[in-house]
Amino acid sequence: MRDASVQAASITPSASPLRRWLVSLGLNAAIAGVYAALGIGALLAIVPPDGAAPVYPAAGLAAAAVLRWGPRVLPGIVVGSLAVNLLPEMRGSSTLTGYLIIALAAALQAWVGVWLARRWVGPVPRLTEPREVLRFYLAVAGLACVIGPSVGVAVLSASDTVSSGGALSHWLAWWLGDAIGVMLVTPLALSLFGQPRSHWAPRRLSVAVPMLLACGLLIAASYYVALNEEARRRHAFDLEAEATLDVLSNALLRPLTALEANHSLLTVAPSIGRAAFERAHAERLLGSASVYALGWSQRVPVTQRDAFERAARADGYPSYHLHERQRPGDLTLDPKEDLLAIRLIVPFARNQNALGVNVRSIPQARAAQDLAIATGLPYAAEGFPLSQDIGTRAVGVVIYRAVYQDGDRLAGDPPKVRGLAFATLRPEALLHESMPPQSTHLDFCLLDRTPQTRQVLLAGDDRCLALPAAMPMRQQAVSFAGRQWEVVVYAPKGLPMLTGHAALAFALAGLVCTSLLGVLLLVVTGRAARVAELVEERTQRLRESEERFRNIVEHAPIGVVFTDLNAKPQTVNPYFAQLVGYTEDELRHLSILKLTHPDDRAEDSRLGSSLIRGEIERYSRIKRYMSKQGRLIPVRVWVSMLRDAQGEPFRLVGVVEDIGERLRLEELERLHETAEAAHRAKNEFLSRMSHELRTPLNAMLGFSQLLEADRDPPVSSRQRGWVQHIQQSGWHLLEMINDALDMSRLEADDIRVDLSPQPLPPILADSLAMVETQRQRRQVEVHLETEDDLPQVMTDATRLRQILTNLLSNAIKYNREGGQVWLRATRTPVGSVALSVTDTGAGLTEAQRAQLFQPFNRLGRESGGIEGTGLGLVITKRLVERLGGQLEVVSAPGQGSSFRFELSPAPPLPAAAQRSASEPEPGTHQA
Repeated sequence: MRDASVQAASITPSASPLRRWLVSLGLNAAIAGVYAALGIGALLAIVPPDGAAPVYPAAGLAAAAVLRWGPRVLPGIVVGSLAVNLLPEMRGSSTLTGYLIIALAAALQAWVGVWLARRWVGPVPRLTEPREVLRFYLAVAGLACVIGPSVGVAVLSASDTVSSGGALSHWLAWWLGDAIGVMLVTPLALSLFGQPRSHWAPRRLSVAVPMLLACGLLIAASYYVALNEEARRRHAFDLEAEATLDVLSNALLRPLTALEANHSLLTVAPSIGRAAFERAHAERLLGSASVYALGWSQRVPVTQRDAFERAARADGYPSYHLHERQRPGDLTLDPKEDLLAIRLIVPFARNQNALGVNVRSIPQARAAQDLAIATGLPYAAEGFPLSQDIGTRAVGVVIYRAVYQDGDRLAGDPPKVRGLAFATLRPEALLHESMPPQSTHLDFCLLDRTPQTRQVLLAGDDRCLALPAAMPMRQQAVSFAGRQWEVVVYAPKGLPMLTGHAALAFALAGLVCTSLLGVLLLVVTGRAARVAELVEERTQRLRESEERFRNIVEHAPIGVVFTDLNAKPQTVNPYFAQLVGYTEDELRHLSILKLTHPDDRAEDSRLGSSLIRGEIERYSRIKRYMSKQGRLIPVRVWVSMLRDAQGEPFRLVGVVEDIGERLRLEELERLHETAEAAHRAKNEFLSRMSHELRTPLNAMLGFSQLLEADRDPPVSSRQRGWVQHIQQSGWHLLEMINDALDMSRLEADDIRVDLSPQPLPPILADSLAMVETQRQRRQVEVHLETEDDLPQVMTDATRLRQILTNLLSNAIKYNREGGQVWLRATRTPVGSVALSVTDTGAGLTEAQRAQLFQPFNRLGRESGGIEGTGLGLVITKRLVERLGGQLEVVSAPGQGSSFRFELSPAPPLPAAAQRSASEPEPGTHQA
């Protein structure tokens, strides 16, 4: 299936402008959609309150897209990034303009990264060498990826979405997410659509699949780490919030303690004057907001109002007068009702406006006053604006306790009240003063949960009435002088940041691991692709060998095992489980020693103990495993120790390599070397023996010829027959030795072939002449058929004569008496010259054709009267191959045989050379 990107790549420059525009539009739409999907998926995996994804694959897609299609895909990246930033779950307080700037920065980041990569690596980065991969990562992930975080954090900081204190950590998390996304997804995307396809397509599985798995695992692991980090921060918040709640709850007790002291004072001295009252409470109220006011509201009958005012003025309050409060909602009292007027109050400077107020006119306080009078216990009024506060919205709370004429009130007696001792507090000021100084990131609320309360919020912002469920908060109920209060502590800017940020440390580790993984995969697969290209230019045998080697390198099986200190597996990879034949669950209930061959267990125990004691850092050894099926598995293991944060031994990690195949290969190599040595020894033996045998044989043949030619005295006719037998056998033996020598030289690659332009007619005539005697003896007719104007051929004349002589000799030798042989030379449709030798002999079966070119194999004709070595056709076939041809055989039983091969024509001579060749040399005559 072809996607929009492939279609775009296939559009030729001659395509219409409309079509190019539509293709570019579709490409940008596809890039925007995939970018948005990857970005939204990464951001949805964020654990609040973090605002940057630990892995952001969209950044890697953007870099790969710009590298593949250039700047024309930048609009798609902008649209995709804008879609991600406008996701409702991710929107902060920034404006659309701010998000557009962030999207433009994402596109600029991709373009700058590709520009730097092309300058440092090359116009078309192939990412095959370690230096090339590191430069690419440095350009795209290291330098270019700072653009997006820098612009993004600046925009978010300007809109207060990111606090100034968290800007650096947010920037670092953003950069790490983009960098890891580039390292993982850019090679993955290039393996899918990178150019050239011949280079990237073979790396699809070996790069894309591991990178995709690594990306998924890293996102999942990052999410898990973020959840753990969230739990740590939540726990830290809970501890701090609980401590703050205890402090604030204890602070609310201080006004009650001050009220008790005030009540005791007024019970003992109900007629105390101003000066004594202020001295009694001077230290308690000095410089503290714990108690805003302490005072005395005295019961005043209407008939004694004037006398009461005069006594107060005489006590140091010259402008004292009784009055009701007249604020909106205050009560209009019965003129005949007794008054409860504020007679004394400290500190006077901030509370003088409350002096003389009849507290019975305050509707929020009447119920508390009545309960205090009726029970003798302290009762707090609901929150209301204090009489002494003018022009402010502060909320105060007054706690009342009755002072009776006869001391404590007796049960069953009607109350005889002198007045009410009271303590006034401003909850907001009290709690602010009591907040621990280190809890600067926390805020508080004080809520009145007493039924039918009109003023619920006593302290804190209005948002305290409806805090969002996601807001970190803790509550504590407080019973306060007959009212049910609730203290709330919350973190308005989210959970606190902790030192030793685990998610950030994990992201840094992920960056290192992904960079190493990317370098390893790209280098390994790049080298494999480069080797494949070189192998493609060589022979098929080398290509197959190199392909096997590349597959071994790319899919080399390695087992990884994590065990506890007792060698019990905790985590194993699938290959190890497959290697030993157990499932992962079964392995967790076994021990590595249980899998080890009994003879190897003692050494494993000794090395493991040394490793745990710290005597060695790691060890490597060859050992044997026993599979579940009882199979013996030789392996090489590397074992090292993992330690915890305190440096104590924690786990053992082992890397297991199956070396059984390697051991078998080593054995095969030894056998191959042995066979090669034997083959060389055979060739050397044949060569030496051929030379050693030919010397006495030549002497035998020479002396037999002399003996036959000697006429002084001449040999008898009977002896002449014996001499002829000696010569015939000698020549046959010499032919066998020459064939064996030629065969040996061919196998040792010791026969030189000199290819040069040669005319065919002289060679054909010479070959026919060399078999004339044999032809006459067998009474076989030999026909020469050649086309006119045959071109010269590129060949070695001597070797071609040897080939034709062997073929003609075999055709005559294995022909019937009076048979026929045809030697043909014809031109082929492709311009080469075909030479064939056809006979009317017995022909060959299919089984004989399969064994035709085996040395010393005469196909069952050894017992016949025809002499031979079984080497002639083998030598002929190899000589034809040396001349650049292939010897073909067509034969059937009873239909004779035909041997055919082709030779390349000689290149035409230049015109000047042809003229010089056609002109006679000086001093010669041309017929």
